[in-house]
Amino acid sequence: MRSFLIIVIITCMELLVTLSKIENLYKLCQSGTDGIIFGSILSPRFNYNYHEFMKINEMCLKHNVKRYISIDALISEGDKPVLYDYLEFLKKINPDGIYFADLSVINVAKNVGLETKLIYDSGTMICNSLDANFFIKQGIGVVLSRELSIDEVVDIIKNNLREVDMQVFGHLRMSYSKRKFLGNYFKHIGKDVDYLGADDIRLQEEGRDYVLPIIEDEYGTRIYTDYILMMYKELAHIKYVLKRMIVDDNFIEDENLVLSVIRDIKRLTVDNSNFLIEGINSKYPNMNFSSGYLYKKTTKVKEANE
Repeated sequence: MRSFLIIVIITCMELLVTLSKIENLYKLCQSGTDGIIFGSILSPRFNYNYHEFMKINEMCLKHNVKRYISIDALISEGDKPVLYDYLEFLKKINPDGIYFADLSVINVAKNVGLETKLIYDSGTMICNSLDANFFIKQGIGVVLSRELSIDEVVDIIKNNLREVDMQVFGHLRMSYSKRKFLGNYFKHIGKDVDYLGADDIRLQEEGRDYVLPIIEDEYGTRIYTDYILMMYKELAHIKYVLKRMIVDDNFIEDENLVLSVIRDIKRLTVDNSNFLIEGINSKYPNMNFSSGYLYKKTTKVKEANE
């Protein structure tokens, strides 16, 4: 990894974790995490009803854990009234931040007075310093693309110290489409399957020996990597110059793994990173950990033949 030495005296870095299962709520609030990401309507990731949503909100307040709301659906014209009502509701509970994927959220948030809470997380769009700066200058936070190399990550952070968020653990979302892939597939083969919202379905491409988590709900279909991003070594160098680090618990069955990762990241340093890596690998030898795209080129370059 490129040398990246920055001395930070005071930091506002936060460690956040997503809440895919409400039964994990209490343990996560006790884990030392700074905030929890959850949601309700207009979120493919979360389908919590009103009572569940308020329970999560109240538990976070009780344990002094910050509350970040996810609105990661692609907003259609018919969703606009729902979006207005939802943001008006969110204004009343005053969350610490709102992660959003569709740019239409910005104008609605401004109309209801929530523009200072916004964090843009499209998954793939924040790929350089110019993109990041465009939103940051408007007071909108950003999450770095999951497909960047470590050198690209370092370059963006250097130009935006303590201003960008990054997913640092978990399965990476490869695609999100409003098309109903599973529904159409099972209809095509004439099979009656209770697939909507199911998180135990896997996709295997012909000729490949691994499977990809896939989930479909009312908002569309999402496909994730087979591996789990693990970047302790790299994170030890950059954790204090990120604004927020995101641990994604989606498709991770063992809640103790997520709790271990939270504890590790909290105490992670350059000096102890190898020790913590060995510890997590020995404790979970069957987990498919990977550095993801950090050391891979994500585009093909056409080379002229000599």
